[in-house]
Amino acid sequence: MNIAAGTLIKHYQIVSALGAGGMGEVYLAEDKNLGRKVAIKFLPEEVAKDPRARQRMLREAQTAATLDHPNICAIYEVGQENGYSFIVLQYIEGETLAAVLKRQLPDVHEALTIAAQVADALSEAHARGIIHRDIKPENIMLTARRQVKVLDFGLAKVLRDPGIIDANTASMLSMPGAVMGTMPYMSPEQVRGEELDCRSDIFSFGTVLYEMLSGRRPFEAKSTAEVISAILTAEPQPINRSTPFHSGNGEEQLVRKCLEKDAALRYQTMADVTSELGQIRREYEDGRIRPMAEARKKSEISRRDGVSRGLRVSRLKVEVGLTVAVLIVAAAAYMLSLRPHKPASAPGARSANAEAYNAYVRGKVNVSSENPNNNEAAIKLFEQAVAADPGFAAAYAELARAYSIKARFFAPVPEKKKLNEEAEVDVEKALALDPNLAEGYFARGLILWTPYKRFPHEQAVQAYKRALELNPNLDEAHHQLGFVYLHIGLLDKGWQEIQRALAINPGNGLARYRLGVIDMCRGKYEEAFHIFNTTPLEKSPSLLASYTSTALFRLGRNEEASAIIEQFLRDYPKDEGGLVTSVKAMMLAKAGKESEAEATMQRAIEMGRGYAHFHHTSYNIASAYALMNRPAEALKWLQVTADEGFPCYPLFAGDANLDNIRKDEGFVSFMAAQKRQWEHFDATL
Repeated sequence: MNIAAGTLIKHYQIVSALGAGGMGEVYLAEDKNLGRKVAIKFLPEEVAKDPRARQRMLREAQTAATLDHPNICAIYEVGQENGYSFIVLQYIEGETLAAVLKRQLPDVHEALTIAAQVADALSEAHARGIIHRDIKPENIMLTARRQVKVLDFGLAKVLRDPGIIDANTASMLSMPGAVMGTMPYMSPEQVRGEELDCRSDIFSFGTVLYEMLSGRRPFEAKSTAEVISAILTAEPQPINRSTPFHSGNGEEQLVRKCLEKDAALRYQTMADVTSELGQIRREYEDGRIRPMAEARKKSEISRRDGVSRGLRVSRLKVEVGLTVAVLIVAAAAYMLSLRPHKPASAPGARSANAEAYNAYVRGKVNVSSENPNNNEAAIKLFEQAVAADPGFAAAYAELARAYSIKARFFAPVPEKKKLNEEAEVDVEKALALDPNLAEGYFARGLILWTPYKRFPHEQAVQAYKRALELNPNLDEAHHQLGFVYLHIGLLDKGWQEIQRALAINPGNGLARYRLGVIDMCRGKYEEAFHIFNTTPLEKSPSLLASYTSTALFRLGRNEEASAIIEQFLRDYPKDEGGLVTSVKAMMLAKAGKESEAEATMQRAIEMGRGYAHFHHTSYNIASAYALMNRPAEALKWLQVTADEGFPCYPLFAGDANLDNIRKDEGFVSFMAAQKRQWEHFDATL
């Protein structure tokens, strides 16, 4: 296939060829409708004639379209035109990890940072029942800002059947014995042509991480047969024997566990891998593990200084030798003394019952998802786990978490109370069985900080803090703790906790988005807009639209803000929570269109009542009334905002939208009470 530059495929104009792979050729094109660059993947003509190959392309597109994550290449469209079958993909400017490795080996910290982003992308895919099956450096892109994008889910396989393909097609495409992937990065079960699950991706991920750390593949040989034999039978050399820099035991052990031949002995989820990576990265960032290159540099400086002082070579050798020996001993002692205590496995974190533990592990893949189907799947699996083992504490904690998420986002109003009660019961069961279960306290924090419990901030903070005392690697506990701090106006503390969450899990787009919300509360609208504009958040379109439009409105870019709002309301007319509608009301109020603003506020109230985070909608309504210089109504909705979970005194104190009512006696009294509460929070939390 050779498509000439300038060729128009629908509204995509071909610019140039980008490359070719086993499942198609890729071209750079311009989307003439949206004025952006895209990549178009065409099925080869000789393959397009095969119905099964076309079905694989359709499956790739539909599978990839369900993945919405900052570290996964987005898919925009799948179609056919003039005999061409094609997929339109996000165009990513950068280079593949394969190209990077050919040019220069990354240092340990960069390698771990890249690995953490790949792990987060895979964790998201696995949570949606999708495995990649072809993780390799060629399928990992690095942007100019060193953001990872995992490419080509062309070999992806849907674990649970979401209705994408029929049973006959699935059978043809996934027959036992059909080996798909890239040989040096395949898992043993993939080489044997067996049925695969997410643990196969974990093996391939371990292979890539080994290569980034050592500069060589773990299973290299002269022929394909020898590579297969090595994957099935050989153990790779230790990383620290084949790397030019020091490699700490942490990453060595992590890679070894990823590369276990027996899938049952590997990490069972990418979430487990992410947790370990976070711990190792923090050790580097804290300076507890130093690359050998740095140590050699310091030694060389010491040697030159010694020579400059005229020391004899023989004496220098003795002194350097003694110094190095002393430093090694001291450093070892120091590292041992500073290394954070890693709690032993809690007694309730595992189950001797294989059926219970298998259901628990499978449920963990879905538990954090805010997708209703995934949430239901997680609930069923955790219910199976506790039925099989009534003493399984961790399963009760995760079941409580899943119930709480369902009550907050998906359940009809009549079911919410029952779900919240069941969640409370299950989290208390978990902590009765294992009083030191970090996940139990994390689940307790989630359940507490809800409209059902009327947002008891201090209790929720204490629950999250206890979870982090028991397990500092729970990135979501850091994130949720920072989220509570943000709402109660402890903005610096909120920022710190969310940064800790991102250090553990750099791909947590929602956590990064919260940094923009904190900047908004500080009045740093330009900085906030930059974060919102560079953090993909398609899974939460109302947050994306509401905060981006609000930032633009605050910057005086009203036309852009209005365009975002109107596009969102066309795409999502229900506007759950009324959040975006309330931004529109605020803008109408500022423009002096009071009757339109009033009607729009009423729509936002109707949409928003009962929503978990209605306090953001109510704050925008209060702001709209303040802009119209109606202090009584503004104060009413400010009180709702504070009472229902968002008593953010620094925001109230600095927001210019409230300036019209600052001299109102009621507002002065309200602010005095808010300040006293904020000072109490600051002193005690």
